[in-house]
Amino acid sequence: MAQYGHLTSLDAAECRLLLATRAFGRVGWNSASGLQILPVSYGLADDLIVFRTAARSPLAQLLEPVEVSFQVDDLDPETSTGWSVLVHGTSGAPVASLPENMPFPWPPGDRPIIVGISPHHYAGRSIAAI
Repeated sequence: MAQYGHLTSLDAAECRLLLATRAFGRVGWNSASGLQILPVSYGLADDLIVFRTAARSPLAQLLEPVEVSFQVDDLDPETSTGWSVLVHGTSGAPVASLPENMPFPWPPGDRPIIVGISPHHYAGRSIAAI
């Protein structure tokens, strides 16, 4: 049987380009209360991944340096194609200024805390099933 489609690894430069095309991702870390994976709206400031959060949010824990993962993807079930980027890094990076295209957080309310993630490693892949 012939196999069609592909699963291709993406290099760090391709991953950074794809990160810049989206505004929503998921951040994951091992907190004191267990594994957390939460969606955030984000922007890029130089090499940092930046998002806003509320003071009492679990995401506010990331003001301190913590090893995190950050994932962004785009999947199209109609064409069976997509891509996924996974970034490993450290939270708590100082943010000098917000990106111009910084999206507003989804949840209502004030989100005055700005969290920066400094990436250490990028991994990505693109896939087409047919």
